[in-house]
Order: sequence, then C-alpha cells, then structure tokens
Amino acid sequence: MQGTSFHDAAFHDTSFHTRHNRAITAIRLGSEPIAGLAVQGAQMPDSVLQGIANLVAVGLERARAQDLAAEIEAARQSENLRTTLIDAMAHELKTPLTSIMAATTALAADPNQPLNSRTELIKIADEEAKRLKELIDDSLEMARLDTAEIQVRREPSDAGEIVRGVVAAMQSEIDHRPVEVTVDEHHGAIAVDQRLMKLAIKQLLDNALKYSPPDTPIEIQVHDGSGEITVAVTDHGKGISAQEQKRIFERLYRSPSVHHRIPGSGLGLSIAQGIARAHHGDLSVTSRPGETTFSLTLPHGPDGGRR
Repeated sequence: MQGTSFHDAAFHDTSFHTRHNRAITAIRLGSEPIAGLAVQGAQMPDSVLQGIANLVAVGLERARAQDLAAEIEAARQSENLRTTLIDAMAHELKTPLTSIMAATTALAADPNQPLNSRTELIKIADEEAKRLKELIDDSLEMARLDTAEIQVRREPSDAGEIVRGVVAAMQSEIDHRPVEVTVDEHHGAIAVDQRLMKLAIKQLLDNALKYSPPDTPIEIQVHDGSGEITVAVTDHGKGISAQEQKRIFERLYRSPSVHHRIPGSGLGLSIAQGIARAHHGDLSVTSRPGETTFSLTLPHGPDGGRR
C-alpha cells in the first residue's frame, strides 16, 4: 500500500494520511509533481507539510542544476581538449611535412643536379619522414592515454639507454644546448613500455628546453635506489611558484605568465604523469628560483612493482 501511495503522490499529485501518523505528499517542481515525500510523526497542517515539500523540491532542483553544470563543464573541457590536440598536432606535423615537400620539390625541379646534392635531399626527406611517423605514433599514444586503462607492453629495458636515445632523437630541438646525462654505474634493468617511456622523457626534456634560457645546461640523472629507478630532469629557468606546482599536472593547464610567450598545449606534463602512473610509478616536481627538477620514478620488478 505504501509503495502505491508514493507512486500516486509522485505521479498523480495526490496526498495521503496513513495510519501510524505518516503523511505522504507530492514534491512539485513548479506545477509538475516529480517525487513523493513521506513524513513520520505527529500530524501537521497541510500547509506545513507542503512547505517542507517545497524546501525539498528546491534542494533537488539545486542538485540537478549542479549536476547539469558539471556535465556542461565536462563537455566543454572535452571539446577544448579535442580542439587543442588537433591544433597542436597540426602544428607539429607541418614542420617535417614542409621539409619533405621542400626536398622532393627541389629534386623534381632539377633531376640532373649533382649526386651529392640529390643524396642530401633524399636523406633530409627520409629523416623527416621518420620524424613524421614518430609524431603520428605519439599522437596515437596520446589518444591511448585518454582511455580508461592504458595498455602497457613491458619489456626488460635499460633506463640509461632510453634516456640517451631520446636525447639523440631530439638533437634538432636541443640545438647545441648543453644537455648532461648522468647514469648510475650499476643501475639495474627495468620492465617498461619503451615507446611510452620515451614519450614521457621527451615531454620532460621538451619542457625543460622551453622554460629555461638557451645558454643554461639541462641535467638528466638516472638514479637507482630504494627499489625504484628515478629519471630526474633539471633545468635552470625562472622556477615554478608553490601555487602553480599544485596545478602543473592538470591537463590543459598553462601558467598565465607564459601563456602568450611560450608555445605549448598544456598536455605534456599530464601525459608524462599518466605514463608514470600506468607503470605504477609517479612524476613529481621540486622547484626554486633558478632550478626546477621533474622526477619520474619507476618501481623495479618485471611487473612494475605490482604485488
């Protein structure tokens, strides 16, 4: 009987007074009944009961409005992310594509040019094609990181070799900047997804290059200790305030002080942290004026430290 009374109150805008001092009435949103309310206790005037129902309706409407606002904000952030990713990747892809087109255009314009010139142009096109492939692969990895669960394909790896490989691959971006790599002599092997780990370290090195003066060194240390390997990337830029350190790993966040001066998407550190956590490690930052260090820690073990 009580279930029927609730149903009737909610959908037929009726009120009931039952035995055991229980009153059931409709909760209205405007003139439309949306739920039923049961009150147990001493009998009260209908006006008081309706006043309580009105207060409950106000609370439900506020909660509904908050949920709707959260949904709208999530949709907006998702659209911002999609747009930012497209813009960032379009910009990145144009650079090697332009170099490839310039090389092939030069070859087509003068097929009889000297052998050494043709060889150099073919070499440029080949290298930039490889870079283009890497960018496409990286964009796919970024998409993977936005899924519920990142698929990590682990294999025994040397963290020092991974770091040196990233530095070698980024020579054009480094552009004669002093980058010092220090690796513990007796560091152990670690089981990681090499593609993802290279992407994470690339993001950290790229971040250091952007946010520090071109005449200052960047130090990368690979340290083995306490059951984990740490890759620490240090730059000597302005530093990051304590307030901003709390937000720099947020997706799309960029400091207002550099937003219009230094290019970027606000995704790099979020991507690197996501990769670290997918390996059951983490990414942290320590900073003071003139020195900032991002430390990527990874647990030892064939399963990344899982027990």
